[in-house]
Amino acid sequence: MRKITPRKIYNKIKRMTIKACGKVYVQKESYTGVSPRLSHVTYPYVGNVGDTVLSQCVRRYFNKYMRTGWNIILINKPVTEKTIQRINKSNALIIGGGGLFLPDTNENRISGWQWSICKEQLQNITVPVLLYSVGYNYFKGQEPSELFIDNLVALCEKARFIGLRNMGSVNAVKNLLPEELKEKVVYQPCTTTLIRRIYGNEIKPKKISNKVAINMAFDRSERRFGDKKRTICTEVARAAKDIENKGYEIVIVLHATSDNEIVPYMDSEGVHYSVCDLTHAFPMKVYEFYNAMHCVIGMRGHAQMIPFGLNCGILSLGTHDKMKWFLEDIEATDWYISLTDPDGKITERIVAAFEITQIQEAERTRLRLMETQNRLWEISKVNWSKIQMII
Repeated sequence: MRKITPRKIYNKIKRMTIKACGKVYVQKESYTGVSPRLSHVTYPYVGNVGDTVLSQCVRRYFNKYMRTGWNIILINKPVTEKTIQRINKSNALIIGGGGLFLPDTNENRISGWQWSICKEQLQNITVPVLLYSVGYNYFKGQEPSELFIDNLVALCEKARFIGLRNMGSVNAVKNLLPEELKEKVVYQPCTTTLIRRIYGNEIKPKKISNKVAINMAFDRSERRFGDKKRTICTEVARAAKDIENKGYEIVIVLHATSDNEIVPYMDSEGVHYSVCDLTHAFPMKVYEFYNAMHCVIGMRGHAQMIPFGLNCGILSLGTHDKMKWFLEDIEATDWYISLTDPDGKITERIVAAFEITQIQEAERTRLRLMETQNRLWEISKVNWSKIQMII
């Protein structure tokens, strides 16, 4: 007989509690009874806090301009006839945001991207379809399949608005489309970069702090690190120690459970730190955390875009093109540190970038953050005028 330990019982209760809380949260987010209703294909609450925050941000942005209820559809659930019927009872379908153009999350042989909807089901949708701040998230070494390209073309033919969250994604998707569809694809910044503008007075003003958050990502480790995982993580931990020695408090922040794999490296380098696990946090708790940080050194896209949206300093640790694409869009590639450059020197590059942007030029960095967010807001307003005409 299998022995059931107190730890297993605790973990089971924890999983059940998280699932129940998530269900209640999604029900509240639906604003049941409010009309008109929009359908939203998304990850509303799935154990990666970047997706949770992004999902709410999209709905909040739309709700700034129109009072609406939401038919929330989990993107990783099978698409059935009932799904299509629910969509057709709403006023429009919003797909996104997030890095949905990726083959190995919710891997399927139906669409080749994260929502497993076939072309026939797509054609049965009778309301306007909008792609909103979606990203092309293929890793280096991953190539789009014919299945994906075929379904991408069908999706872009169907969609009335195609807004991708960085110009890198815009260009990558355009390269896969026939000429007549290319000009439909536009740049729509991720709504998480606009958090303070979207939520307004719901979020307290930015705090002055000496706390520096560090986030690392370990899903798809081989694609991220190659055979240099141990070396890279050690270098990042040494940078954390150098920053600590400058008088800053280090906080390891987890956006997903696996992010805690950096902890042993911090211990090995003698870093004094605390850990904040945001994996299952709701948006307001996330905003409270990042509002208390001076700077976030992050590897996950939303460990950069969320603090940016709160006007918090950022330095991006790059193992994926999307990190650099975001910084190119905001004209801040000096905030980028590649973790895969052959010359190494990761510790030195992180510390040098931190000293320049967060100490020597701290006020200039703050102004750049504010000015760039204003520009992204104006781009989003122009796009909204197009969306308003559609829905």
